[in-house]
Amino acid sequence: MGYDRGCVIRRVRLPTVVGLLLALVVFPAGGAGAKKKPKVGAPAGGKSAPRAQPADPPLPPPQGKLAVFPFAGEGGQRVQQQVVSSLRAKGLKVITNIRPVDSAEQYREMAVTLDLVAYVDGEYAGDGDRASATVYLRSAVTGLRAASATFAGARRTLPGEVGKAFWDRMGDDLARLCVDAAKPRKLERAPLRIEAGTPLANDPPTTAGQ
Repeated sequence: MGYDRGCVIRRVRLPTVVGLLLALVVFPAGGAGAKKKPKVGAPAGGKSAPRAQPADPPLPPPQGKLAVFPFAGEGGQRVQQQVVSSLRAKGLKVITNIRPVDSAEQYREMAVTLDLVAYVDGEYAGDGDRASATVYLRSAVTGLRAASATFAGARRTLPGEVGKAFWDRMGDDLARLCVDAAKPRKLERAPLRIEAGTPLANDPPTTAGQ
């Protein structure tokens, strides 16, 4: 039985086969034309995620010697006593027998001489049954006031309230001053030198007549 060659040629069309071959060459699976999938966990745009900044290390416990000056005001002495008790309860050495000086330079020199880490002073004011007290911290490194906290309450109970809340309000500030004071410090003045004049010649004594 014969067959119709023309029928076979019409069924198998060459352009269709060539098109399939070109499609395989131009767009291979996973080739250059395929889109790259982003990596898992990588942010959009290809930029790396910013690293979290490490938290500041906790401050060490305050340690050292402080000078506490008399507190100004009629009820200042009672507040000062509460502050001194709070400082000593934390293991700090406190001296109360020195007086304030006049300038930041003098505070720095006194801190070096007495090996102080900070100064504390304050003031007290009352108005009827109410009162307020402000406590100041002065740096031994700069000689300047570095922090303050004001407490207010009933006149009768205010000193005790200062004693209870002092450390929570000013403990971190005091710790920073202690850390700063522990660093090496340069002397601001050269050692004192005394000029005794021109040295005398140490010649042997001569005999008269020679």
